[in-house]
Amino acid sequence: MQAKAVITDFWAMVFNPSSVDRIWHVWQGAFLAGIFLVLSVHAWYLLKGRHVEISKKAFKVTLIIGTIVCLLQLVSGHSSADGVAKNQPEKLAAMEGHFKTGPGDAYIIGWVDKKNEETHGLSIPKGLSYMVHFDADAPVTGLDQYPVEDRPGQVNAVFQFYHIMVAIGMLLIALTLYASFLLWRGKLYNKRWLLHIFVWSVLLPQIGNQVGWFAAEMGRQPWIVYKLLRTSEALSKSVSANQILFAIILFTVIYIILFALFIYLMNKKIVHGIDEHETQEQLQTA
Repeated sequence: MQAKAVITDFWAMVFNPSSVDRIWHVWQGAFLAGIFLVLSVHAWYLLKGRHVEISKKAFKVTLIIGTIVCLLQLVSGHSSADGVAKNQPEKLAAMEGHFKTGPGDAYIIGWVDKKNEETHGLSIPKGLSYMVHFDADAPVTGLDQYPVEDRPGQVNAVFQFYHIMVAIGMLLIALTLYASFLLWRGKLYNKRWLLHIFVWSVLLPQIGNQVGWFAAEMGRQPWIVYKLLRTSEALSKSVSANQILFAIILFTVIYIILFALFIYLMNKKIVHGIDEHETQEQLQTA
């Protein structure tokens, strides 16, 4: 049998149950990647004693925006998780290692024993039930409600990626709130240890974005089209495995080269520094 996908309702496709929450969440994640790049660069300048006045102004504005976006990310993250609970409950169950239907715990850290269908670690008792239903005693659908072949295959990986993403998000909130408090008290730029943290904080949104996508895409398995088409059935008969492997290797090499070039040029620009005279002229013109 041959079949093809045909769009019958464009707007229903665009505004499907997960798209709005996911776009909002992803957009904020991308924004945070840019924000922490700016914070990292200007924290480095402040530590080196270069472009101090401009860097203080840039750091202040970016920190305020970053704090707001971090808090908004918490809101959109909860909204996205709520959508997953309603539309893909087995994905949420995998994210929290929740096997048995009933009141669910929210894990802070842990690991999943898939063989024995148990999750071990530090958790908030009934926290998952409260987050999903605002009722600590409300049941949360577990993986036991689905045949093994309809569950995500790598439950522990989904669990770990999801919790790394959440941990990074909470860390960014704590970091920006604390820095904002110090900024308000006029003590931020005296905390060199904190500026060192901000230099390296550029990595956190990048890691958070990547592990978030791993959790999302591994968590929706075994479906490529939910409840309609399995990933194992979505193979192209006109493309061989060797061709796919070659394409993956080629893309990997290309992106490694582009990444190396990006790092080289970005580092060169940062080390060169700001042309303060040109910047002042632009500010006066504006």
